[in-house]
Amino acid sequence: MELRHLRHFIAVAETQHFGRAAARLGMAQPPLSQSIMRLEESLGTRLLERTPRGVSLTTAGAALLAEAKPLIAQAEMAERRVRQAADELASLSIAFVPMCAMRIMPLAIQTLRRQWPGVDVRLIERGSALTAASVKNGSIDLGVVVNSAADVSGLESSTIERMRLVAAVPASWPLAQQASIRVADLAAYPLIMFPQQMSQPVFAAFEAARREAGLSPKVTQQARHPYTMLNLVANELGIGLMLDSARHLPVDGVVFVDIDDIPTSFDTEVSLIWTDRPHKAYHRAMLDIIRELAAPTPD
Repeated sequence: MELRHLRHFIAVAETQHFGRAAARLGMAQPPLSQSIMRLEESLGTRLLERTPRGVSLTTAGAALLAEAKPLIAQAEMAERRVRQAADELASLSIAFVPMCAMRIMPLAIQTLRRQWPGVDVRLIERGSALTAASVKNGSIDLGVVVNSAADVSGLESSTIERMRLVAAVPASWPLAQQASIRVADLAAYPLIMFPQQMSQPVFAAFEAARREAGLSPKVTQQARHPYTMLNLVANELGIGLMLDSARHLPVDGVVFVDIDDIPTSFDTEVSLIWTDRPHKAYHRAMLDIIRELAAPTPD
């Protein structure tokens, strides 16, 4: 005896008509009749009697109806609870370096939520090395890392972004009016930088350019968080050196200006990383979404 046969039987018993029951169930009448016949065969007794106006229940049919309705209701409740539990447990963890994927990540989460509204996306800010280690040990599903700062051996990876060093300039300062500048143009201004250990790619790119230009810049302030640096710039305490992803952190009083003579070899390459172990469907969906958003758009 299968639950679908019981559902078919309840529909016929309640409507007392095969045609109306078939319409309610959204199926043709012949398969419905066959389903009832199989149910009767499995129980070894007749459940319905045909009448000129439809069907009526036999004594056995009336007894089955009394048992079948709460049984189906219980089965449907169990199904709902299982689905609800599955939705509550559906989660996707993504670790990322704060200045990376700032354009892509919000768009990716919005897209995933439209496709998989029950999935809980957890974002964890951490450094590239720890992110790679966390993906390897399975405590994190996906990671976004700076390639030069992470050991991604044994992981799947896809480059999603290349970032360049830019100058965050107080809007009222002369350099803010220029489309681009050179490193030498920074010589007369106080500079704000991240600590070397926090942003090695930025430090290395600027060091290479300033040595080429023969400059000894005046680094008057360090900041550990992008918003802290931008707030210092907005208050005219100096020019901040940041990756160009900071353009997605708009702060009043700050203008981002390209630096022409930073070698492209010092561009910061950012990758999405994951393991090749089996992933759930929404994990694979997020991989596809991020890679699609990262793909260059045709001119």
